[in-house]
Amino acid sequence: MKNLLIIRFIILITIVIAACNSAGKKSMKNTDSGPVSHVEVSISGMDCAACEQTIQTKVAKLDGIKSVKASFDNGKAFIDYTSSVSDTAKIRKAITEAGFMVTNFAFMLPGDSIR
Repeated sequence: MKNLLIIRFIILITIVIAACNSAGKKSMKNTDSGPVSHVEVSISGMDCAACEQTIQTKVAKLDGIKSVKASFDNGKAFIDYTSSVSDTAKIRKAITEAGFMVTNFAFMLPGDSIR
């Protein structure tokens, strides 16, 4: 009887560990490791804080996005992304699908500050 309880306990622990590992992999989708690129995106059509939020939400859903900060004041978004997972074409597509126009991409050095 004791052996049966021990076996059940071990099976339960194994299932819990497997579920945690699987959930951890899914939650790390946007934090993939690899080289990180920093880009400043000029965007036309942003005129309010809701526009900023729309762009930030759309871009953040892409795989490989580390951070995104949009500013309607200067018409730009500052995006850090894992370059082995995402690229400017995917970023441009997300922004245009949100209803805005990308007018320029300027790559930034890692030490450049986000304005």
